Amino acid sequence: MSWIQPLFFAGSVISRFDHGDVCDLAVDISHGNLLKLRFETSDLVSRLKDGSFLYRCSILAPKFLHRYTTGAARLENDRPLIELFHHTKAEFKKSILEGQHFRTSAWNIQGNKKCTNIAFLYMTSLPKIDDVTDLQQIAMSNFGKMGFRLDTNYTDTPDLILDVYRESTNNRTHSIEAWVYADDLAPQPCFRHLPPSEPGYHEVVSPFIHRIPSRPGGIVSIQGGRLRPEEIMPLNHAVVGDATTISGLGAPYDEEHTSELLKTEQIAEPCDVMSFWMEHPNMNHYDGKNIETLAFENS
Repeated sequence: MSWIQPLFFAGSVISRFDHGDVCDLAVDISHGNLLKLRFETSDLVSRLKDGSFLYRCSILAPKFLHRYTTGAARLENDRPLIELFHHTKAEFKKSILEGQHFRTSAWNIQGNKKCTNIAFLYMTSLPKIDDVTDLQQIAMSNFGKMGFRLDTNYTDTPDLILDVYRESTNNRTHSIEAWVYADDLAPQPCFRHLPPSEPGYHEVVSPFIHRIPSRPGGIVSIQGGRLRPEEIMPLNHAVVGDATTISGLGAPYDEEHTSELLKTEQIAEPCDVMSFWMEHPNMNHYDGKNIETLAFENS
């Protein structure tokens, strides 16, 4: 089995028919390919521990879809596992494998601030870090800067330049691959794009970064090639920055200050995603949900 990393996605369309509810979703993946997904209420396979749902679906896709997959995957008791990688120095790889565990990091996704209430194990779907463009895919840079443009900027000049972790490919020469349960991963941040006179859509920010959240000082064990966190710190929210504003461009990297947040809905049985929306349409599902946002040293 294989899994595919979404890069961009449009809004879902949920429809009610006599035989049940149907959801249509459009997703952009690698090499500019568009997938159109459809699933129904009866296609529900499992409810995952992070509040997400696993459905069987039909996929309208280009030929030879396997050429555009991101990595290996498998199902274990209807729980998805995906293969991810951790890139480090030779001596660190040796230490990790000897101890059969990872120590989580207090550093934020930008790599320049330490978090005080949540720690992460950083993984990536990239099997190798060969050049500087690979570093940029995991929010690092050989010169410590990354640039971003507003939706209305059609030039090559960035509107916002952020400091990121300054790194060299020489420090990412050795890889550890492991199987990770998809519902152990933190939600990925997004940009919301609202181009003039065009439909809005979302972009996954740093889509090749995957984080396992835990309490500070947490350990993630390696057991039979699978990662087993001692304690998962569930993140029931994600940053969704408005790409038409400077503050929105910086939001995914400014997690302690931004208010541009999406809160996830924990849907109880017997509802699923579609039936919940049909029964609670156009309502305020944001206020009243308590979330633990990231806190940082000297923020």
